[in-house]
Amino acid sequence: MLYRNWILRQMQRGDVLAKAGKLESKLKGKVFLGGETPGQEDAKAFQDLLGDNVNVARWARHMASYTSSQRKGFPSEPAVTPKPVAKGTPAASAGKNAAVAEKRAILTEIEKQVQQKWEDSKAFDIDPPKEGEEDNGKFLATFPYPYMNGSLHLGHAFSMLKAEFAVRYHRLQGKRAVFPFAFHCTGMPIQAAANKLKRECKKYGSPIPNFPCGTPKTFQITSEKLTLSWVPPTATGTTEVTGYDLLIKTDKDWSVHMSLKPEATIIDGKNYIVAELTDLEPKVKYTFKAVTKLADGSTTESKPSEQITLAQPGKDAKGGKKGKPQEKAKIAAKTGGALHQWDIMKGMGMSTEEIVKFTDANKWLEYFPPQGKADLKKLGTCADFRRAFITTDVNPFYDSFVRWQFNKLKEGQFLDFGKRPTVYSELDQQACMDHDRAEGEGVGLTEYVCIKVKVVEPLPEVLKDIGKPVYLLCATLRPETMIGQSNCWILPEGEYGVFHRDDIAVVCTQRSARNMTFQRLDKGDEIKDYFGKLEKIKDVKGKELMGATLEAPRAPHKTVHLLPLLTIKMNMGTGIVTSVPADSPDDYAALMDLKTPEKRKFHGLEDSWVVPYLDPVPLIDVTIEGVPTTKCAEYLCNKLGVKSQKDSEKLQEAHDVAYKMSFYHGVMSAGPYKGQPVADAKVSAKDSMIAANEAFVYHDPAGHIVSRSGDECVAALIDQWYIKYGKDDWKKEVEAHIKDTLVTFKDATKEQFVEKVNWLKEWACSRSFGLGSKIPWDEQFLIESLSDSTIYMAYYTLAKFFHGESNLTGLEKSPYGIKPEDVNDAVFDHIFLNKEITAADSSIDQNVLKEMKREFEYWYPMDLRVSGKDLIPNHLTMSLYNHAAIWKGRPEMWPRAMYANGWVSVDNEKMSKSKGNFFSLERACGEFSADGTRFSCAYAGDSLEDANFEIPTANNAIKKLVQLLDFTTQFVSEKDKLRSSSENLFIDTWFDNEINRLATEANEFFKTMHYKEALRCAWFEFLGIKDTYYDILGNPLKAKRDLVEKWINFITVMMSVVTPHTCEQLWSIMGHTGTVMDAKFPTGVSDPVITDKGVYLEKVKKTLIDNSIKACKKKPVPNTCNLYLATKYPDWKLKVISILKDDYKSNDATFSKAVMKHFDAKTTTDADFKSKGAQVGKFASVIKSQVTAEGTKAFELTLPYDEVSLVKEHQGYLLSKIQPITTLNLFLSSDEGVPDVNSADNAAPGRPTVAFCAK
Repeated sequence: MLYRNWILRQMQRGDVLAKAGKLESKLKGKVFLGGETPGQEDAKAFQDLLGDNVNVARWARHMASYTSSQRKGFPSEPAVTPKPVAKGTPAASAGKNAAVAEKRAILTEIEKQVQQKWEDSKAFDIDPPKEGEEDNGKFLATFPYPYMNGSLHLGHAFSMLKAEFAVRYHRLQGKRAVFPFAFHCTGMPIQAAANKLKRECKKYGSPIPNFPCGTPKTFQITSEKLTLSWVPPTATGTTEVTGYDLLIKTDKDWSVHMSLKPEATIIDGKNYIVAELTDLEPKVKYTFKAVTKLADGSTTESKPSEQITLAQPGKDAKGGKKGKPQEKAKIAAKTGGALHQWDIMKGMGMSTEEIVKFTDANKWLEYFPPQGKADLKKLGTCADFRRAFITTDVNPFYDSFVRWQFNKLKEGQFLDFGKRPTVYSELDQQACMDHDRAEGEGVGLTEYVCIKVKVVEPLPEVLKDIGKPVYLLCATLRPETMIGQSNCWILPEGEYGVFHRDDIAVVCTQRSARNMTFQRLDKGDEIKDYFGKLEKIKDVKGKELMGATLEAPRAPHKTVHLLPLLTIKMNMGTGIVTSVPADSPDDYAALMDLKTPEKRKFHGLEDSWVVPYLDPVPLIDVTIEGVPTTKCAEYLCNKLGVKSQKDSEKLQEAHDVAYKMSFYHGVMSAGPYKGQPVADAKVSAKDSMIAANEAFVYHDPAGHIVSRSGDECVAALIDQWYIKYGKDDWKKEVEAHIKDTLVTFKDATKEQFVEKVNWLKEWACSRSFGLGSKIPWDEQFLIESLSDSTIYMAYYTLAKFFHGESNLTGLEKSPYGIKPEDVNDAVFDHIFLNKEITAADSSIDQNVLKEMKREFEYWYPMDLRVSGKDLIPNHLTMSLYNHAAIWKGRPEMWPRAMYANGWVSVDNEKMSKSKGNFFSLERACGEFSADGTRFSCAYAGDSLEDANFEIPTANNAIKKLVQLLDFTTQFVSEKDKLRSSSENLFIDTWFDNEINRLATEANEFFKTMHYKEALRCAWFEFLGIKDTYYDILGNPLKAKRDLVEKWINFITVMMSVVTPHTCEQLWSIMGHTGTVMDAKFPTGVSDPVITDKGVYLEKVKKTLIDNSIKACKKKPVPNTCNLYLATKYPDWKLKVISILKDDYKSNDATFSKAVMKHFDAKTTTDADFKSKGAQVGKFASVIKSQVTAEGTKAFELTLPYDEVSLVKEHQGYLLSKIQPITTLNLFLSSDEGVPDVNSADNAAPGRPTVAFCAK
């Protein structure tokens, strides 16, 4: 049963059920056929069951690591009963899946053979030309080295293959194209994971931990019943689960509410424990915990749930009808239990003994990079692995390179040191930049001015016992507008705190108060003593402060009051905001809501708190849409029809316009900065208020940021080394390179680069701990993971001298005899910057140094960098900055092109392990073959929008690739039987022409990295023209030998970019020597007229087929088809076309509304038009629609070819397509005595008509 459950849950494949049933009968209750551990018999049984599936092999290996007693401790699970499967679903398509599996096995075997061929011939080891050797240019493409805290997956492959395809394409252009690859280990992700695993082992035991179950979550809730669910523990040491207790708490202590058996329920393919509670009281807030009871008598407790209340009687939790459950199955499935690091490692196929070793961060460096390299080879990646390496100071060569880079940055004054606001992890006690984060990559800091608003008598009751002055802290982005304050806002139900701050007490959210403890710049060198030191006096609700009398600095009123605002976000700013209704549409709308006595009464507000302040105080002169105003908020709210603060969309529009116009184009009309531009007044107001101790600067994370160690990050002022991105002269150089030189393939990508080069500012590049290289002159700090990864593309050019094929760490002997201690700044200065070097500077052989320098100068600059779009704001832009710094004044050494793409989903769903659609690279190659995976990645999309890896596309590619192999094999065996005469039929000419045309189009799409379009030409349409050729010939032996051979050679070379294994095999089948990668991308000349003739023939065929289907539904069934052709238009039609053409031209390629009046039979004065009546208008409408579809080509009066001869040549073929029609007659529309005059009249050049009859 264990086999069946695992298969159904993980594979969900109906075709394995029958085999699984037979296997179960053999097992007779045993875990393995071999007994305690899996044997050869098990391996064969699994291979027969699921093919070469690595997941199965790994699973068998995990299971083998457990003893029988350990297995008894596994969470039990009921047998899975397969649900009925509808026709067309996977289980109903077992035969179809079996056929795919058979063909996949063929490709997989070929891939192994081809990869060995490449390995033996060193096919991807690309070097500069030797002296006197021919050189057609070079191409260096790179991909951001992936982070090695796990296995490579389909997301990596999707982006990486964009670069790999480009390398293969440029190699087919005759260039020396190289694709180096490396593995990133710097920073916090590995260290954090190792630390997390270490904590788990210490807390829960090892090698098999005893984890608690997941936190109880709401699964369903009504006014009468609550259903909770939680995830069972993933491991319970060496003992088994005997049951669960559900604990409940209201205001009292915890108590056992109910006990449950250990059996789980399967929801969305995952195990859950489900508890139904029907005895709860309405309006009571409950909290729950789940206790796991174990066989040895011990227990573990889950974390407590959030507070849960039954839905109101008569309504469910969403306001629906009573009794209708509010389902949260999907939420429960996603959040039911936190994933432990131990679980993640176990899911990667590791034994329990292996997992413990990963508490040492260095173990990750030993394990995952070689695995990543093996997976890339399995995909057929054309990487030059002599140039592969890992980062961090474990690799002494790369460590020297990074230290050299930072010495250069310091020499060029691109670095500085000091206290700077930075995203900070309190747990790690260091800065937490983008790649150090588990959540919130790309989120920066927002700088507020925090206004100190004093609470004055009469104090709210809740503040009377504080004993010192109390201030509200109001975060604002617009200090210059404080001269227009009418009140302050607070969230009535918001949870706030009163906190000590030196000699005063302050009110704000707990989150912001904690944040501020990390920003006490006023404490000087003692600032770190205040980190996290939060002194709370008491908690307070927003509504307890409502109506408080306030002295607001710079306000036009002596005192203002605290009023309710329901849209305040407690996770931004301080949770309390100032109100300036003249300038802020949100403030204006909220204040106007309080104009009515009913609203004030509802909120418990006194009239004196609101009414005297209802008229906004003018403060900024601005002109909006030509209308001058001093109250832009009121103007915009009235213009857009904002009725209340609930008009969120209109308010957002008003907000955007108000901010843009008043801040960037407004002039202060009141206060001390009257007459100043608002942008200048902001700076003056900020400085003045800080100097007067009325405010201070407050930095706040602009979103939720979580470190790899798991804590929510804050904004902190810390001593750090930082790179001075955004420095004016530096930024101008980079921006000019982006605008004038850098190829980005898409306008949207270039726009993002321009935006981000101006957005990127001072960047903290130092860390206190983690993995990486130390800052050379200040070794207490490490260099963070984005800062050591900006110019390493240059290191690739030298890596083969340091590392070679299997020396990722650089700790083995260098293939050139270079020792780490011989690699220093002088060496890199010489190679990269053309500085002189002497024998005293380094012991490296001078000839080797000369070769290293030549290697760099040959390959650099980098021709292409490919990445996901998420790296534009950081890594890619930083790379441009750093190239401009290291090779200052030498833009010819800066990157030439950068390509960015969106993220990839699988069958339109985000990859997720819980959904079973997460594909490691190893799994993808196992399930779709390498070429099937590569094909579907190429077809997934090329824009900045997210792409879609389609499993059906991969499976279809597998089938078609094998069919191509079979077709080629058959051609080779039968080619002597094929036609070889010099006589050319039209279809031969057309086939040759289309081969050339599609190859030319594919070449352009490959060149511009439009791979989906390239596949359309080089694959889908290329297969289509072959099928059409054979279809028209009727007999495959009538095919012309040289044309079929040309077609095979063309598709083999073109598709070698995407499906190289299959094409390498095709290359061999065709009798070619060497490798297909050294062929030249095919080209040829095509004639558009021949293409048009082919299109015409296809259109005639479709016209005949469509009309014959309709005709044959009528009685009597016709047996004769009359096809009417026209070589020219009659005079009246020529006149119609002329009128339409003139109108179209005079109206900028559109038709005027009045043009059809010319053809109205009732009003026209043209005799020809009158005589033809309604036919004229119909014909004009046809031409209009054809112009819309085809452009001005539809105005052409004759065809550039003889359509009559073309149709006659293929009359037999056309007749064969319209059975049971037995006769196909051809007529010219101008012939006398045609059978059907109306059909003949409707024919036009290139647009024949048909009529059917029974004879």
